[in-house]
Formats: sequence, C-alpha cells, structure tokens
Amino acid sequence: MWNSAILVRKKQMLGDRVLSKLVCFASVLFSLTASCCVASSVAAQTNATVSQTSFARTPVSLIPPGTKFTDQAPENWSHLISFVRGKLTHGDVDAVTETVRYYGELFNLVMLANVQKNASHKYTLDQVAVGFSMNIDGKNVIVDSATEGELGGNLSMIGRGVLDRNVAALSQVEQVARTPNSLVLDAPATLLRDGEHREMVVRYYIWVFPENGNLGTLVWLLDPIQHGQVLTVADKTVQLLPPNMWEDRIMNVKKSEFNFVGLPTKKAFALVQIPQGTAFEMSQAMQAVAAEKNYTADTLAELTAAIAETLKAGAKH
Repeated sequence: MWNSAILVRKKQMLGDRVLSKLVCFASVLFSLTASCCVASSVAAQTNATVSQTSFARTPVSLIPPGTKFTDQAPENWSHLISFVRGKLTHGDVDAVTETVRYYGELFNLVMLANVQKNASHKYTLDQVAVGFSMNIDGKNVIVDSATEGELGGNLSMIGRGVLDRNVAALSQVEQVARTPNSLVLDAPATLLRDGEHREMVVRYYIWVFPENGNLGTLVWLLDPIQHGQVLTVADKTVQLLPPNMWEDRIMNVKKSEFNFVGLPTKKAFALVQIPQGTAFEMSQAMQAVAAEKNYTADTLAELTAAIAETLKAGAKH
C-alpha cells in the first residue's frame, strides 16, 4: 500500500512539473509575469499529496443554496469560473410559448472554484462546484426547491419543478480526475450537430497557477459512443476561457421535439456551441489523450503535457 502511494505521488510530481510549463505558456493570456514560471515547478512538486489526488469519477460538488453574489465570486469562493444565462434565440423560436421561455431563461448555471494557500504559501485547488442561481432582490442567489421560498424566490409549482429537474441534472456532471493543481470534469450536454440535437460531453480542464492563485480553464467537445462507454474527440478546437466569464448561451429550438400540447421534450433545446474563449488547435499528442474515459497518473500527466504543447503552438487565426 505504502509503495503504491509513493508511486502515485512520483507520477503526480512528474505531471505537476509539466503543469508548471503550462503556466508559462498561458501566462501571456492571463497577464502574468514570466517570473511565475521559475518557481512553479518546485512548488507543484512539494505541494502534491496523495490525499489531493483522485482518478475516480465522482459527482462534482454543489454550491450551497443561499450563496449570494453580484458580478464577482461570492464570499468563501476565490473564483467565478462561469455564469451562464440560457437564451432561446436560435432555430424554431416560434414554437416556444411565453411560459416555456420564461422558465427556460429564469435560472442561471454557475461554476465556482476556490483556491487556497498551503503551508509553503503556494496556491492549490481546493474545490470546484456548480449550481443554479436566480435573481432575488438584485443579487444572484444559488437556490434549490427546498430553499428558494425562504430565500425570496417565490416560485410557482411549475418553477419548483423546473428547478428540481435542473438541480437533479447536475448529478451527471462528474469530476473525472484531480490533483492538487488541476481538475478534469465532464458535463453532459445536448448540442446542435449537423442540424440534429445530440447528446455530447463538454470536458473541462481547470488548473491553478501556484504562484498567484489565478485559474486557467480549457474546454473541448467529446462524442460519447457505444452507449457512453467510449468517448471520442468531436472537435479538435479547444477553448481557453476568460476569467470571470459571463455568457449568454445561445440555445437552438427544435419544433419536432415539442409534444402535442406544446411542452418540450429532453431534446427540444440544444447548445449552438461550447463556451467560447481563445481558440487553439489540439496537438496530435492532445488528441491521443483528450477523450480518455478515465485517467491514471500516467495518462493525466500525458494530457497535461499535451495541453502545454497545444498552448505553446499559439492561438488559431
């Protein structure tokens, strides 16, 4: 058991040394100074612990209901990764009733992260969590159906039902792997592909800059095949998201996915595209490991190295 733990740690130290290179390559995009690259490797190695490393798929954490914020990360959280407002503005929009549109755009998808300093005064990734918010008295408040009333949401029975289904869907968002400095998560999503609404997976790679606590977030699209048992790269373009990202996410409407009384089915709405930032073309090495269903210490280190290579090549023009 002890030898196994040492082996995992050694492999993770190798992965985090590569991660420090990624810090260097992405620093220009985050307005960092080159000095961050010098000490990052040593910090990542000394901060890596087995307890902060996992290669088991687990549901991502949920943001506690009642968490409030305006345009920045709320108290007890260091980073607002993304704030997503759904907009039903593409496709068969005439098929959408006012009621469906209202509830379809009422709740916002929020992703937060928290980083913290360790004993060596270097930053590590504490946690990433997701939740749904609604506007209450001019603030964005994380809610679920059990708490929205006391928080001032005053939802109808329909509204609570919609919120229940939204929150339940978050259980499908999974942490795939994590280290003290990085995290991979998969978010199932329906996307518009070749005119059809298809079940896809949006993969996130989130990492912390050890010297200053800034975050980087990359996303790319995967195609689940063989009933989801195998993932393949659906698009070789990856997006490096801006920090504190606020997004009006355009949704496509498909009229044939509404029933005879005008209610939408599961596939009635689809994302037009994954979150957009600065586009990069996957290197060959990244294509080889970007769609792993599960990662090991070795394959996660390979992914980190491949991401560094991808970013080093520069943004697409």
